[in-house]
Amino acid sequence: MSEFGTLEHSPWYRSLDRAQWKALVASNLGWTFDGFEVFALILTVGVALHQLLDPSQYPLIPAYAGRSSRSPYSAGDSAACSAACLPTISAASGR
Repeated sequence: MSEFGTLEHSPWYRSLDRAQWKALVASNLGWTFDGFEVFALILTVGVALHQLLDPSQYPLIPAYAGRSSRSPYSAGDSAACSAACLPTISAASGR
């Protein structure tokens, strides 16, 4: 049987060499850590801004958190966080 015939019926990952596997694992880890970073920022932005800002600036937190951002990745996430997370964080911190 030829090598071409063997590769035709085997799964795609059987044809990868060591360098290709390393690239695949590295890109998967990078994608995973990027997703974790975005999620961690969404969870902590309210608390961080409450600690950094003067109480008179609290109404500006949604703008600082990115609600007005034009990025397709951060606009929806930060708006959802501003609407859902910040009132909960404010109530929990007693402010």
